[in-house]
Amino acid sequence: MPVVSDRNQTLDIIARLQESKVVMPVFCYDSLMNLEANLHAVKEFSQEYGIKDPVLAQSVTFAYEDMQQADRILRWGNKEEGLKVCLAALDILCGTKGSTYYDVVVLPHIDHADAEEEEWVWDKYKDKLATVMVDGSLGDRTLEQNIELTSRAVDKYKKHIVIEAALQRPAVEGHHSAEELAGADTDEAYAESAKSYFDKTGTDLIVVELGSKQQALGWADYNAGRASKVTEALGAAKIVLHGGSSIPLEQLSSLAYDGVIRFNIWTRLAREGSQAAAEAIVRDIDVIRSGDPEQAYYTRYRNAHFDAQVKAWKDVLKSIGYERLAR
Repeated sequence: MPVVSDRNQTLDIIARLQESKVVMPVFCYDSLMNLEANLHAVKEFSQEYGIKDPVLAQSVTFAYEDMQQADRILRWGNKEEGLKVCLAALDILCGTKGSTYYDVVVLPHIDHADAEEEEWVWDKYKDKLATVMVDGSLGDRTLEQNIELTSRAVDKYKKHIVIEAALQRPAVEGHHSAEELAGADTDEAYAESAKSYFDKTGTDLIVVELGSKQQALGWADYNAGRASKVTEALGAAKIVLHGGSSIPLEQLSSLAYDGVIRFNIWTRLAREGSQAAAEAIVRDIDVIRSGDPEQAYYTRYRNAHFDAQVKAWKDVLKSIGYERLAR
C-alpha cells in the first residue's frame, strides 16, 4: 500500500495493533541498506506467519545531539538530503503496486526532534510523515519548559501528524543517565506525573522511562509494573519504549499487555550487522586484495550486513509477539 502519511490512517493502524495486542516495531536506520533490511525482515516474517498488511515504522533521527542518523545516509551530503533520499526510497520500494515491499504498511517517523529547533522540518515534510517524536526534554530544559514547547508543537501539528513526546530525557549509554523526575519516587507517583504531562501537552503517545537505555545492548531490566501503572492512569495503551536493544529478548513478550504500543530499536541491528560485515571482509581479504573475479567488493560485506540485520530483527519480532497480527 502507499506509504502512510495521514494522521487518521495512522491512528487506525495503532488501534488495529492495540486490538491484536501487538507492539508496533519502530526500526531505525542510517543507510538505505538498513532501511531495506528493516522492510525485508518484516516482509519475510509476515510471509512465514501469514500476516496480511504487516506494519512497520521506519525511524530516523535528524538533528538529535546524541546521534544524527540522517546525516550518515550520504557520505558528503547533508542530513536534509539524506532524509529526502530515504523518503524517496520508501516511495519507490513501498508506494507503488507491484513494488518489492508494497505489502508492508510503512509509517515514516522522525525521532527525537527538538521541540524548538526542528519545527521547519515538520513544516516542510509533514505531508511525508506519519509520526514525529517532539522531544521537549532536550537541551537541559525543565519539565515546565518541556510542557510549554511540546504543547505548542502539538497545537500546531497534531492535525497533520501523530505526535509522541518525552516526559523526561531518556538515558543514553556513554552520554547521560535518565533525567530525575521530582516527586516520582514510586511507580504510582510516576504514573500520576505521566498522566499530568499527557493531559497538559495533548500528545498522542508518551515516552516514559521503563528501565531501558539507548545505545546499550541487552542489560536492562524492563519495568513492567511501571508500564502497567502508567497505562492504567492514561486509560489506554499510549506508551512508546525507547532503547529497546538494552532489554533482553526474553523480557519483551509482555510489552503489548502492559500498554506499550511502539517499540524503538536500533543498536542490536547496528552491532550485529556490522560484526557480520567485518567478519565477511576478514574472511575474504585475500580475494579482495588480489582482485575479486566476481567484482563483488561491496556486495560481499553488504549482503553479510543485510542478512545479519534481517535475522536480528526477526528474532525481535518473535520476541514481541508480532505473529499475533495474523489473527
